[in-house]
Amino acid sequence: MSVRIVQLTDLHLYEQRDRVLAGVPTWETFDAVLEQVRERHADLDYLILTGDLAQDEAPQTYMMLREALGEWLPRCRIIPGNHDDPVQLRRLFPELFHDAADRLTFDLDTGGWTIIGLDSHVPGDVKGRVGAAQLEWVRALLAGEPDRPTLIFIHHPPVPLGVAWLDSLGLLAAQPLVSLIEGSPQVKLVCAGHVHQAWSGEIGSAAIQTTPSTCVQFGARAEKSFDRRAAGYRTITLEPDGRFETDVHRLPAAP
Repeated sequence: MSVRIVQLTDLHLYEQRDRVLAGVPTWETFDAVLEQVRERHADLDYLILTGDLAQDEAPQTYMMLREALGEWLPRCRIIPGNHDDPVQLRRLFPELFHDAADRLTFDLDTGGWTIIGLDSHVPGDVKGRVGAAQLEWVRALLAGEPDRPTLIFIHHPPVPLGVAWLDSLGLLAAQPLVSLIEGSPQVKLVCAGHVHQAWSGEIGSAAIQTTPSTCVQFGARAEKSFDRRAAGYRTITLEPDGRFETDVHRLPAAP
């Protein structure tokens, strides 16, 4: 049986629902994205949120997000971005994380696939990092099921996009993770956020995709720029034989 996933990323919500980021009312677009997901993808198996959930990193913002997710919460998995407070995430979404884990990661065994969520948050830094201990955890998961197709979620893309200002804010010391993916042919897909745009590439035999933000969209010029395309999200369908399909969806219009 196929597994249906929706990825939401880079929500940048505030405690004050009327606040805007780069002119975009982040709660308004997030609510609209959630409504579209409910209308078109209500049969989803997992809703994966890949970081930058609260621009203000306030406890009340996370509580408001929890309330907005409502009945989907048991199907949610979360990893932090650079604009997140891991302590508050663990406190306000306790059922989604292992109590003893140092990092906010997850792994799922579902539909013949392994799904891994990595924590690339670095306190006080926009850039990301996946440390040695986390790499060893991933390596052990992959070695334990070498023939099982695998999907990896991470906030910071582990390879450059060719957009200079975004690449300068990417994943630090990324090569060990890239080498691990290149040497693990069961990794079929890597999905990231952080860059507020849809982009696709490859790491070895794995496809890598980045996903639009649920609010502000960044441009693809070398210097910092914004894009007028509407907020979006990604759907992923995993088949038991290792095949997958993924698509980007957007709201009908930008605010």
